[in-house]
Amino acid sequence: MNHRDTENLTFELLETWATFNHYAKEARQFKNPEDVHQARIRLRKLITFATLVGETDEPVYLIWRRLMRAFGEVRDLDVQLEQQSVTSPVEQLFAEHLALQLQGKRATLLETMHLLISSELDKSVRRFLAGPLTKRLKRMDENDLIHAAKKRFDKKAQKYEKVHQTEGQKRIQKMHELRLATKYYRYTLEYLRPYTTLPKSTVDRLKRVQTQLGQINDTYNRLERWRAFTPPDEYQLKRAKEVTRLEQALVTALDEFSLD
Repeated sequence: MNHRDTENLTFELLETWATFNHYAKEARQFKNPEDVHQARIRLRKLITFATLVGETDEPVYLIWRRLMRAFGEVRDLDVQLEQQSVTSPVEQLFAEHLALQLQGKRATLLETMHLLISSELDKSVRRFLAGPLTKRLKRMDENDLIHAAKKRFDKKAQKYEKVHQTEGQKRIQKMHELRLATKYYRYTLEYLRPYTTLPKSTVDRLKRVQTQLGQINDTYNRLERWRAFTPPDEYQLKRAKEVTRLEQALVTALDEFSLD
């Protein structure tokens, strides 16, 4: 990348880190689930670029991974609770079960943030973004970076297509891998496309695919939580019916999913 484009991209990444800090601060209050969601997105974007340029041994990268895991566990439960209807006693028990889990994950997130987020980390991240990462970017071509992300996406897409018409855990595993590769490719494009001639429609397509895969993943997570849920004996039959319903919904969503 040329000097000016690299400077602009570095500034964008520094802004991404600053935005993460803003949402992380707001997330401590747990007043708005969107704060956790937005903080996690910023971490994913930073992790994407560190991975893209091969800086995955950096201490700040490992810290980002730990933080994203803690934010992700809270986010998953936030989504499940937001989507959970409460129209029956067993659903009420399940919602209370989720709320109790969320309370524990929020405590873990607060502890993780207290342990890892500091002024020293802020300085380290800024040095990393303006130093090693920027130096790597200067030696790389933006089109080559995009090609690498696309190659990763295409590879996962091909592997998913091979098991698309099957059922079972193999298809779920490949769906997860494709979902992560989609995020990786999308965020790479969002940051680097302004320095290329690629059309915006490429990003729009990836957003659509990511949304579809995210909805499928939410259904899978809900199914797994219902499978692990153990209500009183009188509600076991209704629990089994909900598990069956979710299994059918997941199969249908996977069957209908298309990359086209």
